Amino acid sequence: MARKLVLIDASSNIFRAFYAIPPLTNAAGVPTNATLGFETMLQKVLRETRPEFVVVVWDAPGPKRRKEMYADYKATRESTPEDLLAQFANIRRLVDAHRIAAFEFEGEEADDVIATLVHHARKEKLDVEIVSTDKDLMQLVDERVTLVDTMREKRFGPAEVEARFGVPPEKMLDLRSLVGDSSDNIPGVKGIGEKGAANLINEYGSLDELLARVADIKQKRAREALEQGADMARLSRDLSRLREDLPVPFDLEQIALREPDRESLVQIFKELEFTRLLDEFGESRDPGPALETTTEIVRDASALRALVERLHSNPSLAASCVLEPESAMSGELIALCVAEDRDHAWLIATREIPEETALEILKPVFAEADRSWSGHDLKRLAVALSRRGVEIEGRLLDTSVAAYVANPSQPVSKPEVLTRSYLGLEISSAEVAFGKGAKRQTADSLSLEDLAAFWGTHTAVALELEAKIEEQLESSDQQRLLREIESPLIRVLADMERLGVRIDEDRLAVLSTRLGSDLGQLEARIYQLAGEEFKISSPKQLQKILFEKLALPPTKKTKTGFSTDESVLEELASQGFELPSEILSYRRMSKLKSTYVDALPKDVHPETGRIHTTFNQTVAATGRLSSTNPNLQNIPIRTPAGQEIRAAFIPAEGLRLLSADYSQIELRILAHVSQDDSLVKAFREGADIHVRTASQVFGIAPEDVSDEQRSRTKAINFGIIYGQSSFGLARTLRIAQAEAKQHIDSYFERYPGVKAFLKDSVARAKQSGFAETLDGRRRYLPDLHSRNRVVRQAAERMATNSVIQGTAADYIKRAMIAVWQALRAGAVPGARMILQVHDELLFEVSAAEEPILRALVLDKMQNVGNLSVPLEVHLGSGGSWLEAH
Repeated sequence: MARKLVLIDASSNIFRAFYAIPPLTNAAGVPTNATLGFETMLQKVLRETRPEFVVVVWDAPGPKRRKEMYADYKATRESTPEDLLAQFANIRRLVDAHRIAAFEFEGEEADDVIATLVHHARKEKLDVEIVSTDKDLMQLVDERVTLVDTMREKRFGPAEVEARFGVPPEKMLDLRSLVGDSSDNIPGVKGIGEKGAANLINEYGSLDELLARVADIKQKRAREALEQGADMARLSRDLSRLREDLPVPFDLEQIALREPDRESLVQIFKELEFTRLLDEFGESRDPGPALETTTEIVRDASALRALVERLHSNPSLAASCVLEPESAMSGELIALCVAEDRDHAWLIATREIPEETALEILKPVFAEADRSWSGHDLKRLAVALSRRGVEIEGRLLDTSVAAYVANPSQPVSKPEVLTRSYLGLEISSAEVAFGKGAKRQTADSLSLEDLAAFWGTHTAVALELEAKIEEQLESSDQQRLLREIESPLIRVLADMERLGVRIDEDRLAVLSTRLGSDLGQLEARIYQLAGEEFKISSPKQLQKILFEKLALPPTKKTKTGFSTDESVLEELASQGFELPSEILSYRRMSKLKSTYVDALPKDVHPETGRIHTTFNQTVAATGRLSSTNPNLQNIPIRTPAGQEIRAAFIPAEGLRLLSADYSQIELRILAHVSQDDSLVKAFREGADIHVRTASQVFGIAPEDVSDEQRSRTKAINFGIIYGQSSFGLARTLRIAQAEAKQHIDSYFERYPGVKAFLKDSVARAKQSGFAETLDGRRRYLPDLHSRNRVVRQAAERMATNSVIQGTAADYIKRAMIAVWQALRAGAVPGARMILQVHDELLFEVSAAEEPILRALVLDKMQNVGNLSVPLEVHLGSGGSWLEAH
């Protein structure tokens, strides 16, 4: 068997890891996602390939030969993100710790070093695997040289290259000469796509022969393209050709795979907090002391009564529930856990004490209003208890919610991470204790001793953890936000989750049938326009139809070819191409059908007959709520199909739905924070803000503003909030960028206070490191100081819209709390709040009580803030959500 050499293209794999893995940092704030991805790839390659020889090849600094040949080479590439640049040094340390040879050659790129090493390897009769996704390296492939894509588990030998590109590897250079490469800004021949290029190369044999016989080409478009682009084809070939003659040393002893420096690897893993890799090494990071909690198992009613007597005297307790499955609305209660401090906890086993008996005994403890309860995800506990007739009346102190307020960008879902970060203590994770995925042990299959060991610690630590986080909030002046908004909101959301919302399943079934028929007709129309049948959901097949067969102008290129995402299809549709427009309609209709029409009936709870979404309080960095299982936040309201879905949301028998929706709350907040005279005046006078703005921007009387001008100005108004550029506005409105810039300039000329606010917001955030809402909610923005222009500008947009969006989120949360408290106090006995979607609240109420509820909701929603402009609320009611909205 031949010996094997593995060549690892460092840059290719590092960049892929950076963009494939979400941002990660260690406790010191050092970015680690690309480093972790590279190390994982490296271990996978060594484990599965078992090579005799390995080389990691780097791009070297210094002038590049191709740049001297063509000044625009790679000119379109964005600068490397700072969070990625910061990781190269640690990746080099990892390579050194693995004791793997690393090559680079000044002035040349990694591809040329790899080509030279392949040239030497062929002489030594080595099998070679190149770990890279760079298409230029395809020209090196032969029976003994393979290109490997570890992320997609793909291997390219000669047959795979030809199947993918239509030419064998030895003709890939000629193909690349015609097609070019947008990522490297290699021009190629304009007007010749990949498929057309392959056909030409196969017909004429080579680029030189093709250029010598241009006059023989039958296709007029290709012939004219080559007549005009022959020089560019030759230049592109020179740019794409790999050197095999670099004076790179090729010493088999030097590149032989050796045992890694285990001690150095472990040190790096500890420093970067690669816990999983340390576990696989049989090592552990330098942990803090393990938290050890004595957890007593309560097995009978008399012991539970004795425990309750003890708990009554403690004003601060922690609690959690063990459910299987984990859903609060459908899970069986396996056990409850309570703790009085970090050292003492109790597991109440409902498999030994009947659930009803246990809850009846515990009910008085949960009913005491002057007690505070700490825990992680207390909303889940509150829902689980409420559906069993037990309400938690005391103050809820949730560790995940408190940590989210402290820094909404930090991960807050895992108590073990927060415990390590805030207390320096170690507790086990659920994955380690019980496994994950298919190997996860269910709670009802575990012994009470195992449950007690895990849940006792997790429950007990919440008391100390919550106190520590609140100390931090006190120092940052965010305690009020937690106490007045986020903590009270837990109970409100728990109540809404338990109540759920009713749907008309029969109506959705009829809609599903009709949408299925409409999709079938759309499908037939798409095939007719395409001239053949293909898999509409396949981006690869759609690429071929749009850009090869129909030769539509591509607008965006990805690593796998020309993009077919929504923005591309919208751009093509706006140019009058019918097929992209029909595909957009097909995608949107198909998504509505699968995501809502067909899925919602499956979410109906068998006991309640209603849908119980889960509200996420700790996800969006702006403070907005979201919902999952199912997501009810994104049902479209303006499309006919979306409206029909909303029409399927109905009240309980004998009741009506009441919708209360803030009108332009973000623009009203903008008026307040900017104190722009014209904007404030417009809202105080009750003007149609979009008409008033159009009048100002276009310099015409309000009565002369057309619907199209109002619509365009609406896009400008909301675009300003999100920091939209002239380029973004131009795309939104389908107008020239110069015209969009003129609109923005005119807007700022008419509303100078807004311009000043946007500028001042960025300046304040740069100075303090965070953007802040009127209620003191912070969003930390370290990228404001990034040297990468794109990253920095994105952070600047966040600095302004976080103030506005975040304040709007705080206000609707305050409104929810105020209305809920009034309803709970009996203000409208038969009414209940069941849903929140963005700036809208949805209620169930009887016709007789609707006037009372309307007055209550209007009062609470309009008076949540002290703005210099009035908050306006639109109220509507009916027999469905659509009628009420």
